[in-house]
Amino acid sequence: MDELGTEIRQDEAGLDAGTLAAFEWLVIALRRGELGREAAVAWEPLRAGDVESWPEDGAPRQRAFAALGEEALRRGEAASLVLAGGAGTRFGAAVKGLVPVLGGRTFLALKLEDARRAGAAAGRSVPVALMTSAATHDAIAATVAAEADVLLFRQRMLPRLTPALAPYRDAAGALSLAPAGHGDVFRALRESGVGAELARRGVRTLALSNVDNLAATLDPVALGAHRALGRAVTVEVTARRAPGGALDPGAAPVRVAGRVRLLEQVEPARHSLISTNTLWLDLRLVLARELPLPWRAVSKEVGGARVLQLEQIAAEITALVGEDGAPLLESAYLEVPREDPARSRFEPVKTRADLARVAARLRERLSH
Repeated sequence: MDELGTEIRQDEAGLDAGTLAAFEWLVIALRRGELGREAAVAWEPLRAGDVESWPEDGAPRQRAFAALGEEALRRGEAASLVLAGGAGTRFGAAVKGLVPVLGGRTFLALKLEDARRAGAAAGRSVPVALMTSAATHDAIAATVAAEADVLLFRQRMLPRLTPALAPYRDAAGALSLAPAGHGDVFRALRESGVGAELARRGVRTLALSNVDNLAATLDPVALGAHRALGRAVTVEVTARRAPGGALDPGAAPVRVAGRVRLLEQVEPARHSLISTNTLWLDLRLVLARELPLPWRAVSKEVGGARVLQLEQIAAEITALVGEDGAPLLESAYLEVPREDPARSRFEPVKTRADLARVAARLRERLSH
């Protein structure tokens, strides 16, 4: 990999030796055809019982889940883990978490309000761990400087590549870096020490969600369902068809080799459920070992040029298996509401065009 070593200085754009070594290894693998898009797998449709249904309001099952979740919050055993990194390419390079949504309140402010609300109901503070990136960290750090119980950590940045797999540079000749995908959260949580700090405080469960999904709240029912299902990971899935009628792209739960996992690249019309990228995680098991998520080469457009970004995808944690073929982390699946804005747990804002629609749907709910 000497050619890359001569093209990129170790200290260029803040790259440390470990990151540069990882990048060089990934480019070698990419040139050999050993990584790229998700490999085709033989999958089967879901069976009855593969996905836990959301309980009806007031039903005994709903009350049981709520009681489990409320107890976990009272014990200080839950924390919010918010993905607030990325590069904001679909938001005009803005720091998405700091974009106003309602009455001047930003995505991030509303996420922090949710944690405070859950903490007030439980009678104790709920920590919030925020994963930032080089593109978002400084602005977010300044915003939350006065907040109690907010822990920041950063995802890794890697050089972008040209279609010929050379490091991509902008018009000024500067190396162009991109975040390593939201799947980097597991490595960053462990290596930053934030995961260990949360465990030291008694946290057992993390509620991972995107900063733009304001419906993914710290609901005791969802937390209790995760505890009751008893798996290392509980994935929230929901109807793929959006309230407006469109079929959203995204990972789907399927059966592969006799067990349920998420498959990232699917034909939307063939899968009625979609992952919301809200995951309830057993912190101890997530920290117990390195989680070798595969790397994907994702095509993007930057400055009018076509580039490749090397990324890891959080959904693929459900596909990891050991040498014996057993899953590294057992997963469960919870189907959550979407149609009714008062109960929905999936209201993504991927572009600015989505913002007004989602704000209107959630206005009454977020005004309380």
